[in-house]
Amino acid sequence: MPRALTVATLLLALLLLAPQARAQAPTYAQLLETAAQQLGQQNYCEATTSFALAFADSTQVGPFDLYAGAGAAAQCPGRQAQAVGWLLQLSRQPNLPISAPDVDNMAQAENLRSLHSRPEWPRFLANLRQAATRRAEDARRAAAAWQDKIRAQALPVPARKGAFAPAKPGFALYYAPVDTVQVPYLVYVPATYDASRPTDLLVYLHGGIVTATQFRVADPDVVHEPIFAAAAARNALVLYPFGRQSFGWLEQRAALDNVHTMVAQVKQRYHVDSRRVYLGGMSNGGTGAFWFACQSPRGFAGFFAVAALPVSALGPLNFKQLRRGAPIYSLNAEDDAVFAYPRVAAIYAQQKSVARQWHFLSRPTGGHSFLYAPEGPALLDGLLGQLMQKPGR
Repeated sequence: MPRALTVATLLLALLLLAPQARAQAPTYAQLLETAAQQLGQQNYCEATTSFALAFADSTQVGPFDLYAGAGAAAQCPGRQAQAVGWLLQLSRQPNLPISAPDVDNMAQAENLRSLHSRPEWPRFLANLRQAATRRAEDARRAAAAWQDKIRAQALPVPARKGAFAPAKPGFALYYAPVDTVQVPYLVYVPATYDASRPTDLLVYLHGGIVTATQFRVADPDVVHEPIFAAAAARNALVLYPFGRQSFGWLEQRAALDNVHTMVAQVKQRYHVDSRRVYLGGMSNGGTGAFWFACQSPRGFAGFFAVAALPVSALGPLNFKQLRRGAPIYSLNAEDDAVFAYPRVAAIYAQQKSVARQWHFLSRPTGGHSFLYAPEGPALLDGLLGQLMQKPGR
């Protein structure tokens, strides 16, 4: 075979194989998964190599990945310089999600101990402390601005019953006091709200009561709760009560009763369709929704519960209440590690003969927090669609 033809054939073969080789190159996520497996096997040098290959794609590198890579490199002989380089890169990340306690933990982390004698180590910690200080100050300013805004959008009680004033879209802060406790709640107003027309109201009980030591009213991130986007799509108002360990919907009956007070206050200020008030929640909030559906359904057209355990610390639930009347739609993931699905399914199986208005739905995966996964909003919208469908539809 002529030499020219041989070279041309080889070049053609390489061109044909190149796309296949590129397609088979491991992705960033695959390299990180490999590194995680190697870390689990304490193969620190191999993990460091995997991290280095992944970090070649600088567009995907995040602070948590850099920290994991630095931990591997710090425990691989001769790779301490690489470890420090990744830590310094971490400290320069914009909007670094770090707090002063996080820095203290890093300073004492056993897997980074080999770096303490390096001259760059003090600079790394100083960079982190500055970032933590900036973040804390930014959070303080954001919380103050948020509270100013939601207070300013609150409406006064109208002088005449039923004289509803126009409301700005967004969030407004109110309080429903109980004894010495000032209990805060938000009202979300969709952009399509018309004060001259009756509007659906969704009452939403948040999760995390067992870990909330204070009412989280100062946290502006609450606006990202999926319930608000779902309400906007349905032109519905949202009443969002705040709860905490010592005053929430798990163990304090007064906190549950106070929700009725909040609903009454919202009806004074906003044009609510009293026939279309729905209550639901996620996790601990979903447990609260079951309590209302079984113990105190008055004034609600229906209920919904996401990733909830239908067991109340206040006593046995009266599932016979669900024989007729207002329905409850619940949705649980079968791989939920917080409220085990078999336990919830067993309660449903035991009660379904009397709780005919309990519509028990499930999904195979998603864990306890599937509501906050990418598919979560669509799942919530589907649940609300079944609950809120109007007669004749």
